[in-house]
Amino acid sequence: MEMKKVILTFLIFFALVYGGAYRDVLFLQNGEELRCNVVSITSSSVSVKTANGDTTLKIADVVRITMTHPRPGDEWKTISDVDDSLLLEVMNRVESAKEKYKGATYITLYDFVNFRFNADSSGRKTVRRIVLLLSERAKGIFATSSFSFISPWQRGDVDFCRTIAPDGNIYHLDDAALEFSQPNQLFPQYNFMRRIKFAPSQVSIGAIVDYQYHIDFDRADPIHPVYSKFIFAREEPVLEKVVSVEYPKSLGEKFLRFHSFEPPQTASNEDEFLFVWEKRDIEPYVREPMMAPTSMFLPTVWLAFAVDEAKMLRALSDSLKSSMDGSAELDNFIDSLTAQASTTREKFSKIYEFLNISFRKTDVPPDESRWFPRRVSKIFDDGIANSLDINALLIYMLRHIGVDAKLTYASSIFNAKAIMDVSSLGFFSNPLTVAALNGKKVPCMPQWKYLPYGIVSNFCDGQMALLIGDEGTQIAELPKNPMDVYEENDTFWISLAPDGDAEVQIKQVFGAKVGTYWRRYTEIRKEQEDRDFQNIAGNFNPGAELKEYSLYGINSLDSTVIVEINLSAPQLAQSAGEKLMAFHLPKLEYSTYFFGIPQRKTPMWYSSPSKALRVWMIRMPEKFSPKYIPEAVAINQDSLTYNLSARYDEATRTIIAVEDKSLTDRFIPPDEYEDFRKVAFRKAKCAKEWYIFEKK
Repeated sequence: MEMKKVILTFLIFFALVYGGAYRDVLFLQNGEELRCNVVSITSSSVSVKTANGDTTLKIADVVRITMTHPRPGDEWKTISDVDDSLLLEVMNRVESAKEKYKGATYITLYDFVNFRFNADSSGRKTVRRIVLLLSERAKGIFATSSFSFISPWQRGDVDFCRTIAPDGNIYHLDDAALEFSQPNQLFPQYNFMRRIKFAPSQVSIGAIVDYQYHIDFDRADPIHPVYSKFIFAREEPVLEKVVSVEYPKSLGEKFLRFHSFEPPQTASNEDEFLFVWEKRDIEPYVREPMMAPTSMFLPTVWLAFAVDEAKMLRALSDSLKSSMDGSAELDNFIDSLTAQASTTREKFSKIYEFLNISFRKTDVPPDESRWFPRRVSKIFDDGIANSLDINALLIYMLRHIGVDAKLTYASSIFNAKAIMDVSSLGFFSNPLTVAALNGKKVPCMPQWKYLPYGIVSNFCDGQMALLIGDEGTQIAELPKNPMDVYEENDTFWISLAPDGDAEVQIKQVFGAKVGTYWRRYTEIRKEQEDRDFQNIAGNFNPGAELKEYSLYGINSLDSTVIVEINLSAPQLAQSAGEKLMAFHLPKLEYSTYFFGIPQRKTPMWYSSPSKALRVWMIRMPEKFSPKYIPEAVAINQDSLTYNLSARYDEATRTIIAVEDKSLTDRFIPPDEYEDFRKVAFRKAKCAKEWYIFEKK
């Protein structure tokens, strides 16, 4: 009996000390868990109260913190307990919203984002969303939510998350449904991002989910950018969306930079400025095939804080200088790598190919880690680099062989006016290198595997960029890739037999950008490669048999990629009795999938420009001559050209057909869609037209 009392007493003590008094948990780098009460958190330390007294830990020693503090509204049990006037007001609009948007999956009743800054430029971003769930799909969408921030100068937490069930009961966030993670923890060099994921309780159809979280930042300045982009529309209706900014006048009128679809509402008092963007009853947009990025056509607000171009550019230039430390080991490696190269261009190619193909890379971007490159000696020693560091290493290696190069941060905002208005470092998230080779500026993106130097990715093509050199930095527009890098030239030699069977030879020559797809075959097993080319033969014509194929130029980024295929194609032509034979041009584009809808409300967006030239050399059987050759097609629009023509060469009994097409503009507004649709259907018609031969 006494033993039971002792055990009971111990359990009560344990519950009081560890279950009640100390509700927070620190997960430490050494694997231990420390139960405590968190007193304060700074960028460098965490102060806590424990059963053994007060203590302070370095923030670097803490993996994550679970804080089970009470949240606003936790005492609410039913709707009658709610004393939040905003929530009550929003809930009064539910029935009218359901009536107005009867087919909606869910309705965002309230979407609120607020930035509030202090005099020292520290601040908080607060996000609140109130959503009405109307379908099983909505339950899946809002089963979990998450947000991210960059440690150590940013911190975040969930303020509250509750579900108001259809029966009026209110269910609150269970601390067990909070998940703290480090998405990039496999790469310690870039492990700065933190993510908090949370799951609302008792999600059901007809329920309202109301949650709020915040992100605190120690400071906002040009080299610790605070920035955001907001689209004032969703694929489901929004009753009200508000974005607001508050900051003290001591930070100056230019502390906020913005580019927006309409001017904000503004107000001020003796101490603060207030800016508000608000939009009500936002109709949903319907996602359409090949839709352009939403910020290109929907109401959008870009925000950036504490932008100072001079300070930012100076810091970027200084950071590049400090990263160029080098080492004897790295210098010896460069000399060894380029020892067999006799010209500067050959040395350049050796270095670029090594970094592009062989050096280990991670896809953690600068906006998830750090905006300034590490020291190149450390990058080389670690043997791993993200997109920013791989470019810094390239610059050092090129300078070692006498080639000047600049680090460049390119924007992915397809709006030059917006990027100039809000020129925060945060919007320049695509690093590349611009080298001076033989008097020409050569862009390089070693992080994009198999992409040759001299061209940039589609995301950066023609975008604004920060060009950083030792002597300074400037903002400029990147040149667009030349059209020939997107070019594909195909030639088909087709020899027809009297029964319609054919022997086919194909030669394809690819431009530098298009050829990146084929270079991946350097890492694919031969068995897989064989199967892929068998599929290519089958796609040429049903029942086609692959005889042989060759791939040229895939082992070097300098080489032109060429594919050659020989195959047999049974019944490529159709016989009509003994004297007639009919034939479609193979591999003509016949699909109109992306143009099925008669009208569009959103602009189209092509991932890249395109240029293709195809030639068919069709040798007819003995004693056959053409009876009908389709008329030529010529279409010329501002950004699209398409030409298809055919002629008969009597001396060689060969029909020569040529298709020439190009697309120069990637953005197709809705009012031009009808013309593009007509072109697509006319091209599809060409693929179905017969070439008819007659036996004499």
